[in-house]
Amino acid sequence: MDPDMGKATRSGRPDARSLEIVRSAVDGWRLIGFLTVCIVGLLLATVGRRTLSGFVGDLVNALADVPIVLITPVVLISQVALFTVTLVAPLLLIFRGRGRVAGLGAIAIALAVVAMSLLQLVLPAAEPSASLPLESIGDITIGDGSIGSTTSPALESIAAVRSAGFPASVTISGYAAAAVVVNTELSARWSRLGWGFLGFLTVVRFATSSTVPIDVVLAIGLGGAIGSLLMVVFGRSVAAVRLADVADALHRSEVDLAGISRLDDPAWPDWHLLIRTGDDRALIARTVGLHEFRSDSLHRTYRRARLKDVGDDDSYSSPRRALAVEAMMSLMAAENGVRTPTVRALEPAGPDEFVIAIDQVPGRSVDTLDDTELSQGLLIDMWRQVAGLRRAGIAHRDLRLSRFLLDPQGRVWIREFAFGEPGAAAGSLDGDVAELLAGTYARVGPQRAVAAASVVLGPDVLAAALVRLVPVAMTRPTRAALKATAGGLQPLIDEVRRRTGAGAPEFVAVERVKPRTLVLGAMLGVGVYVVLPQLANLPSMLETIGDADWQFVPGVVLGAFATYVGASLGLIGATPGRLPFGQTMLLGLASSFVALLAPSGVGRVGLSVRYLQKRGLSTSVGVSASAAREVASVVVHLLLIVVFALWAGQTDALGSEFDILPSTDTLLAIGGVTLGVAGLVVAIPRARKLIGERAIPAILDAATSMRQVAASPLKMLSLLVGSALVPIGFIAALFFSVQAFGGGASFTAVGLVFLTVGALAAAAPTPGGIGAVEAVLLAALTGLGIAAPAALAAVFLYRIITFWLPLAPGALVFQLLSRRDVI
Repeated sequence: MDPDMGKATRSGRPDARSLEIVRSAVDGWRLIGFLTVCIVGLLLATVGRRTLSGFVGDLVNALADVPIVLITPVVLISQVALFTVTLVAPLLLIFRGRGRVAGLGAIAIALAVVAMSLLQLVLPAAEPSASLPLESIGDITIGDGSIGSTTSPALESIAAVRSAGFPASVTISGYAAAAVVVNTELSARWSRLGWGFLGFLTVVRFATSSTVPIDVVLAIGLGGAIGSLLMVVFGRSVAAVRLADVADALHRSEVDLAGISRLDDPAWPDWHLLIRTGDDRALIARTVGLHEFRSDSLHRTYRRARLKDVGDDDSYSSPRRALAVEAMMSLMAAENGVRTPTVRALEPAGPDEFVIAIDQVPGRSVDTLDDTELSQGLLIDMWRQVAGLRRAGIAHRDLRLSRFLLDPQGRVWIREFAFGEPGAAAGSLDGDVAELLAGTYARVGPQRAVAAASVVLGPDVLAAALVRLVPVAMTRPTRAALKATAGGLQPLIDEVRRRTGAGAPEFVAVERVKPRTLVLGAMLGVGVYVVLPQLANLPSMLETIGDADWQFVPGVVLGAFATYVGASLGLIGATPGRLPFGQTMLLGLASSFVALLAPSGVGRVGLSVRYLQKRGLSTSVGVSASAAREVASVVVHLLLIVVFALWAGQTDALGSEFDILPSTDTLLAIGGVTLGVAGLVVAIPRARKLIGERAIPAILDAATSMRQVAASPLKMLSLLVGSALVPIGFIAALFFSVQAFGGGASFTAVGLVFLTVGALAAAAPTPGGIGAVEAVLLAALTGLGIAAPAALAAVFLYRIITFWLPLAPGALVFQLLSRRDVI
């Protein structure tokens, strides 16, 4: 037997295993989940506190009616349990050789406590509840039935705890952070117990709180997010399966084992063990434990929530069942003529780990072949394997090119059934055809890709798969290849229709909900939540409109018009050569229509680049010009904030409104947290790669464009004047809207409102900032002392003239420019 197997068992304890540091998809998904909980908790603790304070207050008051003789032991038990966990857990981890996890847990607790403490500085004060009066807590029943009073130190301690609320939100946040980190070392049973104890502590907090603890949800979400982020950054420790355990499992499958070694074959990246048998055969194996199984389950759950009608069934109940179904599909495929490695063993290799071994097939992955090696014969052989899968009723559901292997004899093999579906529906089978069609088309073009598929499958199958050519349902590598292909999927669709005679396809709607729709709904919900209570002032607003001074409305219109002039001047100044002013200004009007279909700024930039391309400029020049305009807009915007702030300070334009601004300590705390988050982001290798590959080159391109613009004084003047005219026009429109309904705020105050909170709201990921702009401006104007009915009317007038009215003419101009091939 190979000596490597013996080395794997030599350690201080007979059951010791080597540890591997891995970055798990489970932690990434947990981070997203806890961030969602954190955002929900933040909304509940801020904009939603008015809605929930009554409900949660009733719950607190109900728990306050629980007799003190019942509350006292519960609080004592929870205190003792929390103290015991805090003291014993790190000692046990260190004793078991898990000092790294203990250290990360301590860091998680510290970060969560600090972050939650800083957030509590800016959160609204908790609402009081009618909890049990403290002076009655000491009253107890004496044996003869009379009521007496005691000043027992224990009861006084309970009274103090119940007054403050136990455990505090910072404690809950720290526990949640540590629980996420330590959870990587716990079995499923202990993990459930740990999270159950967190739920118990939450109930105790409600029972002992004299205020409405709405921030509990935020504390759990924040702590869980910090713990998950640490796991994403530093990775989790996973106990590797010992080679001796793998050897025992293979012996049970009657494999004539001669030796085991580590496998490092780029053609088999997911298989890490090479097995030599007594008859000189080579097998490869991989182990699957709870870590891999949970990652797969989360991926399936996400796809099932995001997509429909793509064959995503419920996750398997255990790693054993998942591997058994994978092995069954491989055997079924082989019975139907598919070349696929034979499964030789499937056995448990530990409490929650299993090993699967298959024949090793030497060769190269098809995705690594040069385009010249992708012959028509090879493509046809790939399609023959897919035809065999269809005969077996198996949907592979992961038919990226890397799932095909070319052996030294020039034969194609298919592999990796982990994501497959036996007894698949016709739609899933057609999805495989669409996936491979798209993958091969991106490499060899539409004619060769469709010709090879047609030879094997025939026109009917291709016509049926046509409606499945939906990128969102395809694998990530295939989507990336399609993005890099000129024309996207359209040339492939046209070729399939030409060969099959199919009509225009009605593509299958596989997305249950688009992420952009979720963001839009959330932002609209927040906007409606803030604006809706103000609609109680609707009768007063209508009366205010009746008394409006309409001589200010032309000022609103003129301010809105100035924004289009400024946008035109900005683009003209940022672009080399000459652009016609009138046509460029019409482009700005068309951009107002596009803004309804895309987040703020995105549609305008894309339309500008398209316009410059039609003017004969290259794509790089168009992107650079747009980047230069955006950089100039940001710089001018910041300068205007400084100018308006100094102006307001000299004229005392805001007066006492400066008192409502956050304190210097609060701003420093927020800045520190922001820097800390930025530091953690930079510590993530993938984030650094993204910054290095995309963000920094974009900044350098923009700087290059700005240097070219600065070489022409006239261009520079046009760029800066145009960049300043856009925000000044919006400020004027908002100011005259306020004046139309009685005023109450100076031009300087309105300018600062628009340049700060108004600009942030306009950048919300909703078309035109719908919902966010209305909510933020309404809150800001009422904060300046303007009556709610007048502020509501002013915001509505401002948005109608600057956003809603230009939509209809913008749509007409967009169609006109499109017909004339201007955009």
